[in-house]
Amino acid sequence: MKILRRDLLKVGLAHTISSCIPFESNALHQLKGKTGPSILQGATDDTKTQFSIVYKASAQLDIYVSNSTGQMTKPDDIEVLTYPGHAQQITKVYFSKLKPRQTYYLNIIDLDTKNLIDLREFKTLDLESQNLRFAVCSCMDKDLHSAEIWQNLIAQDPEVIFFIGDQVYADRGGPPSGASPALLWRQFCEARATLEIYFSKKLIPIFATWDDHDFGANNGTSVTYPFVKESQKNFLSFVAQRESHCQGLIRGPGVSSALKFRSQLFILSDGRSFRKEINSQERFAHWGEEQEKWITDLIQNHQGPTWFMNGTQIFPSFFVKESVSYHHPVQFQGFLEQLKPLASRVVFISGDVHFSEISEIETQAVGYQTYELTSSSMHSKNFANAPDFIPNPRRIAATGHRNFLMIDAKSQGYGVEIKTASVSTTGQQIFQKNLNVI
Repeated sequence: MKILRRDLLKVGLAHTISSCIPFESNALHQLKGKTGPSILQGATDDTKTQFSIVYKASAQLDIYVSNSTGQMTKPDDIEVLTYPGHAQQITKVYFSKLKPRQTYYLNIIDLDTKNLIDLREFKTLDLESQNLRFAVCSCMDKDLHSAEIWQNLIAQDPEVIFFIGDQVYADRGGPPSGASPALLWRQFCEARATLEIYFSKKLIPIFATWDDHDFGANNGTSVTYPFVKESQKNFLSFVAQRESHCQGLIRGPGVSSALKFRSQLFILSDGRSFRKEINSQERFAHWGEEQEKWITDLIQNHQGPTWFMNGTQIFPSFFVKESVSYHHPVQFQGFLEQLKPLASRVVFISGDVHFSEISEIETQAVGYQTYELTSSSMHSKNFANAPDFIPNPRRIAATGHRNFLMIDAKSQGYGVEIKTASVSTTGQQIFQKNLNVI
């Protein structure tokens, strides 16, 4: 085991519909910060896992895993990341030689006091079943935080959680050009000290990509935002997505990644690092040429269904909100043409718009009927009747209330059977649909 300390400064670091539409009250469930460690369980397989722990920089920690019989597992590696002048540091911890279907405990000891300061329950993933139950979340404004929605997400018992964008509103308080590297670090630390998911006693593996706010600039692009590389380093520092400790995890261009999980492929695209200006007619204006090739190569070589996740919507086209089809139509059409001859059936997932909906995608788009599932928002400024004001002829279900999507997916050859539900802040189903992509 080694401990690697790095200083991030040295390594280089509205969606407005109508102001007159009332939005849901955020008076309840606000949380301005907790004092203990903020913990994210990251990319995980059946025998390996990894964690990102945000805690005060002055603390010296001993971290190990134990099971129900008291057997102890030491980490393979510990990496400590700091930023000058900031009071928090990130400790990345990596474990192997674990077993599936067994409950483990992450133990955190303060070496100065010799006290156990945190104990979290977790499991690795069972890779044998062809089914997967997962949650999809986006838009998590810490200033409108709801602890209850996270508690109800945990109660839904997903095996995996996908964060697909705006888990941090890092541009808040910055200039119009976007957040500086120092502001990025501070806003990410504050979000980690606020969101209930990072303090849950039961940890669930989280895989993540970003959108504009955690990228660092509202509606930001690679052309307009001056800190793209620094922002990538910042984002990847706070998540836990090292390939060595997750079989099937593949890192792509920018902050993109893919997960080959059982017979299903999950692609988390980077829709910001290579994005050109709005309404660009360039062929690769949204994801860039390298990333599109990486995506299509993965899908071409996959013998099962594919879930393609993007921060902004892909098919819906309306001027008040970002989408690939509306703002980058040439790459949108070119990408769909690349998908048509491929055997793997693709289901699209997106966030960003502060309401959730299901769009039924016609056969001529990619050669078979499929769907785009939009999940937004967990807790951000939202308008309960937003879908009534934003037309989408493909829409078959929608809600403007705060929610997340729960998805049960069962592989069927190259296709997939889907049971999806929108779950509210209080844990109630808002809508539920059974879908087949064959």
